[in-house]
Amino acid sequence: MVNLFCGIVGVAGPAFVVDIDAEKTVGHLRKAIKTDNEDIKCPPRNLKLFLAKKGDAWLTEADVT
Repeated sequence: MVNLFCGIVGVAGPAFVVDIDAEKTVGHLRKAIKTDNEDIKCPPRNLKLFLAKKGDAWLTEADVT
């Protein structure tokens, strides 16, 4: 099981955690993100996912606001 911290670009608010098996696909991850966040109105297939890193460092809240 992998715990992924997710945020929505352009939306103020705390990150939310999505738990998913490491063997699952990106499609499964999109469905899990949509299920865990009722504010997302688009279909899961339309979600664009990005790794929040710059070089070797994880981005902070200050980096994305």
